[in-house]
Amino acid sequence: AMKFYARLETSFQMIKVDAQPIVTMKMMQLSIARGMSPLSPLAFTYFGQLLARLGDIREGCRYVRIGRKLLDGMGSKEVAGEVIAQGTQIMCFVEPVQATLECHVQGHTTAMAAGDTHGVMLNSACYIGSLFWAGTKLSVWRERYHLARRLMEEHDHMTFLAHISQWEENVSILMGTNDSNVSEIEGVKNVREGNPHASYTQALQEMYIKFMFREYEEMKVLAEKYYDFNLHTWTLLHIHTAHTFYSGLVSSWVFRKSKDAKWADRARKAKLLMTKWADCKWNFQNKLYLMEAEEAFCYKANGNAESLYEKALSSARKHRFIH
Repeated sequence: AMKFYARLETSFQMIKVDAQPIVTMKMMQLSIARGMSPLSPLAFTYFGQLLARLGDIREGCRYVRIGRKLLDGMGSKEVAGEVIAQGTQIMCFVEPVQATLECHVQGHTTAMAAGDTHGVMLNSACYIGSLFWAGTKLSVWRERYHLARRLMEEHDHMTFLAHISQWEENVSILMGTNDSNVSEIEGVKNVREGNPHASYTQALQEMYIKFMFREYEEMKVLAEKYYDFNLHTWTLLHIHTAHTFYSGLVSSWVFRKSKDAKWADRARKAKLLMTKWADCKWNFQNKLYLMEAEEAFCYKANGNAESLYEKALSSARKHRFIH
């Protein structure tokens, strides 16, 4: 039964989201009622994910740590990569992200040794996605991305490649090369068109690049498209902080220009969520300051906005977020 539920966990994240907590609870019930099994680390990790998504990140991290201890003591190699990948994403909410992400390298190596292709791809996708938002130099990011892309193409994992491929296009634009060809891959195009989560990630990336180059009209159109998705998930990933951060900044800008209250409400909700995460000052303090600065600027509190902009810059430098 545990093997059956373990197979369902990842697939339900994408295709049957509402049922995923049921699978997680069934695995926890089996582990507690019948004793720990080699697959129990996966149950504890996903339960930690569930708690973190519901807002209790500290308690979620506690269960993730229990999952890692169980993995070290009695866990199955076939789920080790997935346990490390999902657990690392939660730890990014409480520990410096630049150091925490290196656990994905361990997860990749562990999964590779076990012949777990899914675990290899999951760690690669999580690592590449989060590495960009962690402030890594673009040249370094691009080098590591191409290693991941080559691996995904070799194993024909187009779903994972479609999720991270938009970063390649954006980085090529940011670096001034414009030499990305990933959108021409047939499998990537099919996933982007048929998988709403991949389309949602693509919408964020397209909106982000227009925001960075201050192309307001196109950005606003993409922002409306982005908010139309309204997708839900029971897992909490580091990329969700990028969704919150940039959708909040975009919403503040649109509100300033349009005076439409719905954008002020969107910005406010994004800021409140970032406030919860900002208990981890290293990762999120700089982002919260910038969101607060944008809010102050919207309401013409220019003195307060200036102070908050300076705090955001200072915090970003201190905590090594260089872009």
